[in-house]
Amino acid sequence: MRPPAAGTNGRTMTEPDHALVARVVQAIGDRTDAQCAALAIALAARWSPPDRHEPAAAHWLRHWHPRPAHFPPPACSCKTGRCLVCN
Repeated sequence: MRPPAAGTNGRTMTEPDHALVARVVQAIGDRTDAQCAALAIALAARWSPPDRHEPAAAHWLRHWHPRPAHFPPPACSCKTGRCLVCN
């Protein structure tokens, strides 16, 4: 058995845990589009990095180009070779 990942305690969720998650999901689902937008604005104002307006940061972002990770596809075990399920 693997040890729990960092930030987890390795235990299963209890019934109160499930109830809490259900209440959070319900609360999120009941929000209007305007409430979602207001929350996003409030979070961005509170937790946006302070250097977002720094010229050096803007310069770095203009020249930064993320490179996609390319992984070979897994081998298909079907008779056809590359079926839609394995692809």
